[in-house]
Amino acid sequence: MPPTHHQSSLTRSLSLILPFLSLIAPSHANTEKVIFTAPPPSPLSSLDAAIQQDLPILGPSTSWSIRTNLSRVFPLNQQDHEQGYPSWLLLDNLTPGQRYELRVCWSALEPTAFTLDTYPLTTILSTPALLQSLTQNAKSAHQHQPHQSSQKGSSPNNNNNDENSSPNDDNSVLLLRVLAAADYFSHHPSLMKDPPPVLVDLILDPYLYNVLPQSLLPTVCYLVVVGVVSWFVAKWVASSLTAIASSTKSDQTKKQN
Repeated sequence: MPPTHHQSSLTRSLSLILPFLSLIAPSHANTEKVIFTAPPPSPLSSLDAAIQQDLPILGPSTSWSIRTNLSRVFPLNQQDHEQGYPSWLLLDNLTPGQRYELRVCWSALEPTAFTLDTYPLTTILSTPALLQSLTQNAKSAHQHQPHQSSQKGSSPNNNNNDENSSPNDDNSVLLLRVLAAADYFSHHPSLMKDPPPVLVDLILDPYLYNVLPQSLLPTVCYLVVVGVVSWFVAKWVASSLTAIASSTKSDQTKKQN
């Protein structure tokens, strides 16, 4: 029996939809995250100005993401309870009471275990071990970036920015500690003794109404659109199949008569 009009239209529609479905592929990434609520404002002036200058800053007034290299060690090389090499960042100018998500993303070609911890300023100042780790990290960053530090001090634009963001102002701030531990085994002694830094993306993602991360909004909109379109397509396919079944039944009835 030659194909009916409904069958040919259904075949053409499926031939148009299948190429788009073939473009859908899963994506994989190494990601570690921590979710926190921004604390009440606190005076940043209680933290040493030199430490503030040398710490990377994430926040609305600077940048929502940073790509950088983080030093790492093997956990067995650590003589204390910290399972990794500590790196510190300053989360500045947050909205008090708002939820945030901090993600660290890295390549699967660089196996690393990350531990993320956020601390309010008062906890840092009242804990000598944390304050010492923060100070050492800031000094290390200052030694590795001497030219950038001198340029910051001599730039008139940076001076204006320092005046606008005076450390005496009260902001909602948190200090983020990232512990990076090498998570691999190699027969090369140099790689086991001194793991190379790992390239990471540090992303600060605010929540919308403390319910949904802002970065997921396009995905949610996409899923809603796909759901609505799928409902209409399914309804059309169901009606087409019903019409095909009815047409086939009527043809068989005519042949029997």
